[in-house]
Amino acid sequence: MSVVRTDRRIHKTRQHISTAFLSLCEKKQFDTIVVKDITEAADVSRSTFYAHFKDKYDLLDQIVNLKLTELLNRYETNKNAVLRYVPHQEAPDPYFTLLFEHLTEHAAAYRVLLLRLPESGFEAKLSKTVLNTVAMRIDSNRMDQKQPIPLDILLESMTLWITGTAVSWLKQGMIYSPNYMAIQLSRLAAMGFYRAMNFEANK
Repeated sequence: MSVVRTDRRIHKTRQHISTAFLSLCEKKQFDTIVVKDITEAADVSRSTFYAHFKDKYDLLDQIVNLKLTELLNRYETNKNAVLRYVPHQEAPDPYFTLLFEHLTEHAAAYRVLLLRLPESGFEAKLSKTVLNTVAMRIDSNRMDQKQPIPLDILLESMTLWITGTAVSWLKQGMIYSPNYMAIQLSRLAAMGFYRAMNFEANK
């Protein structure tokens, strides 16, 4: 039990420092922030900070990596539902649902990472995470079938589309609900871009 309590205490301390740091980044430029600013904002000692992080760069990296690990874990938890999904214009793809729900739960942190901390490389890392999950889904569902589109083109196109839409949604203040976004992306994926634009293929 003592190990569990210790782990929880460590997690709580890391989370507290991370939250204070992100709040600080909303007010100050990253390159002007020093460890003293972070410890004062979090109300912890320097020794406590250095017990968990090497410096502010390590803190930033750990925040990004933790958030994206949580997204991957969410995919793994819902993997069976994702793989069982049958494309339908009115039923949201569980993959899109879990993605937008995750982004909503961590929206405050993600908006800081996107808008205030380009140093984090968050958008590129999110894109890589999305690519990995899409690739895992294709491996599970389609590797026994001939791909109508080369795999590298398919992965790159889907990744850019999904990530670009999600990032734009975050930056614009999430004016649509996660469920609405999941349904619209599912509908677009099922219809295809040409049908969505009311274009008809040449017969």
